[in-house]
Amino acid sequence: MLITHSKSFKRGSRKRTIGKQLKLGPVSLKFVTVAFLAIAALFYLAQSAQTSSFKYKIMDLEDQKGKIQTDVKQLEVESARLKSLNEIKTNAAAMGMELSE
Repeated sequence: MLITHSKSFKRGSRKRTIGKQLKLGPVSLKFVTVAFLAIAALFYLAQSAQTSSFKYKIMDLEDQKGKIQTDVKQLEVESARLKSLNEIKTNAAAMGMELSE
């Protein structure tokens, strides 16, 4: 396919073409291959580092979740203990007893 600069055609005139071919020699091809492999390796390392960073964040959040769940259980036990003390006081007052503290 021939692409020219002008739309008109004159007999006897030589047309200039725009198309150029990309030529790679053996040294250029090696350089491009090494550059491509280096970019792929850097991309892989970046993804790996990001994944490990997310794993650390997940582990930290799971530790926080475990601590919070432990705190909730302790608070539930304390709440039950306080409720039972209040019930004892209420029942004692209803029976006409005095509690000594």
